[in-house]
Amino acid sequence: MLRLTPRTIVYREGQPADAVFINGEGIVISFKELPSGKRRVAGFRFAADVFGLAEGGVYVNTARAITPCTVYRIPLDALTALLREDADIQFQLLCKVVHELRQQQRKAIIVARRDAPGRIAMFIDMLRRRLASGRVVDDLVALPMTRSDIGDYLNLTLETVSRACRRLSDAGLVRFSTGSVQIVDRGRFEKLVGKM
Repeated sequence: MLRLTPRTIVYREGQPADAVFINGEGIVISFKELPSGKRRVAGFRFAADVFGLAEGGVYVNTARAITPCTVYRIPLDALTALLREDADIQFQLLCKVVHELRQQQRKAIIVARRDAPGRIAMFIDMLRRRLASGRVVDDLVALPMTRSDIGDYLNLTLETVSRACRRLSDAGLVRFSTGSVQIVDRGRFEKLVGKM
């Protein structure tokens, strides 16, 4: 078990992949540095998410804690042995991989949307659902990531994210504060999220 402070690197892209990780608590960001110097966020890893899957024996992204995190490191040798012996663990891992595939499909749908305020609203709704522990009634959503993180996830510039957030606020749909966003008009917000 690793207890991480914000901004702690879990692993870097290109390092030998010798373990898989389970996020016990907190939020981890997974991103890729592009040759141009830009960054693309592959995703955010929440409690119970598995991350650190690799290609060709190396990690394909860098993972960094956004909030204080508790992360469980499972060496690949130990995981391989467990998977060979226990069909239930095989099934649980398969479920986690399918969950990650669904998250990537949701991201593709969000990024395909043309209007930036709609992308931001869908992102907020995604966070609301992921952080609500089954209760999607809370109108106050934790927003621990920076606007740069959000932009890099949604393929938007920082300026576009700021303008879109301001438009959502000016329209009376949400209210941003440090570390959170309050959904002010749930009906109109959900209509915007559902509109494609």
